[in-house]
Amino acid sequence: MFSASPIMAGLALTPSDFALVYTLYGVASIFMLYKHQWMAERLGYRNFILTSLLVFSLGSLCCASAQGIGQFALGRVLQGAGGATFFTAGRMEINRLPADTRFYGLLAFIGSLLGASAIAPLAAALLLETGGWRSIFWATVPLAATIAWISLPCLSDSTTPAAERSEEHWGWLVWLVLAIFGLQYSIQEIPVGTESPQNGVFLTGLASIVALSVFAWRQWQKDRPLIDYRGLMQWRYLLGLALYFTGYFMIGASGFLLPIIFREGLGLSPGMTAAVLSFGMACSVATALLHVAAARRWPYHRFYMLSGLALFALGCLGFGLSGRLNDWRWLLLPTFLCGIAIPLYIGPVAFGTFSELPSRVFSHAYQVKNIVRQLGISSSIALATTCLQSQYSQHLALQPEGLYPEWAQALHGLAGVSAGLISPLTLAAADVFTWLAACMLPMAVIIARQRTFR
Repeated sequence: MFSASPIMAGLALTPSDFALVYTLYGVASIFMLYKHQWMAERLGYRNFILTSLLVFSLGSLCCASAQGIGQFALGRVLQGAGGATFFTAGRMEINRLPADTRFYGLLAFIGSLLGASAIAPLAAALLLETGGWRSIFWATVPLAATIAWISLPCLSDSTTPAAERSEEHWGWLVWLVLAIFGLQYSIQEIPVGTESPQNGVFLTGLASIVALSVFAWRQWQKDRPLIDYRGLMQWRYLLGLALYFTGYFMIGASGFLLPIIFREGLGLSPGMTAAVLSFGMACSVATALLHVAAARRWPYHRFYMLSGLALFALGCLGFGLSGRLNDWRWLLLPTFLCGIAIPLYIGPVAFGTFSELPSRVFSHAYQVKNIVRQLGISSSIALATTCLQSQYSQHLALQPEGLYPEWAQALHGLAGVSAGLISPLTLAAADVFTWLAACMLPMAVIIARQRTFR
């Protein structure tokens, strides 16, 4: 997401093209998350993860050498299919640790996940400066090879006996992929103007929801489904999934908008933008680790979650004022607030969602959680793109003709500020942040009234 503008400019992609490619990445990830256990049963975790690293690397090579949207989209599909393994497999490996060391394994898992996210903008800025946007993808190939070399002796190659394995379900998975793509595409194509094909978008979304419902019903009837939903029908877990979706929606939307508002809207250099974003993520790392320590002694989950929502709303309102500020440094405060808010909200959800599930369904529960994660992030990016386009068009109409580019080129590094003027892209992003802040209010009411995560 940090490198979105250089990628779009280098491949002549519109923002909608980029959102569509991200949707394809998400669909491929969800497909493989459904097949995660199926693959691990037949290949063993060692072969499964090594194969996933290989597929991810092939996708990286495909993206790095792409000349247009077709090859780039193919590369992102391969990256989504390969990368879907890493999160779930990493978490499942922690369960293999002795019981008395699992907590420290979780700390390592959380710290490495958030720590890598914190340094990613700086790494991306360095790669963009030295090798252009293609180096973002070239760099992951030796990284994947290093991970394969380190993990090879640590992973189990045991497989599941044939009689205990999940069923195939390939035809139904194709059904699932089409349904998820249709739903994500319809979100992305929400009509912006009166001339948009509203009926077609609505019918596509409705048909996708029906198809997903049929898939879930069919899986419910299976003795050995891909994911055993029957073992997951517990109120705490279902509520946790809904809260997870909200949290990852917050992460996806803010992660998409922040590079845009700092780099394209306010005209900061890539290095300065990276430093600001890494500052926010470093705040997240520190807050997550402090929350883990505090929650063991004072497990007031609802208080932490409400605090996180309130801080995130304040941060978004701060970004909503970006069009009125004379100095971008004032935005460091909302960056800090959003950085500490998300782990305060997500942390209690992670603590409580799985606490009452039996161990036999933990793998299925974590697969579903990661499917929800991918849906939350890709949906937020698709919806944020649509909202940003709508607001940009409105603010552009108020500017002198020809001063700023049309929406298709707005994120190509061409929408920066003219002397003494505020970019319509900055104003549009500020509007979307304000709406995001407003969305926190109903969530705060729900969390305040629920009695499950106390």
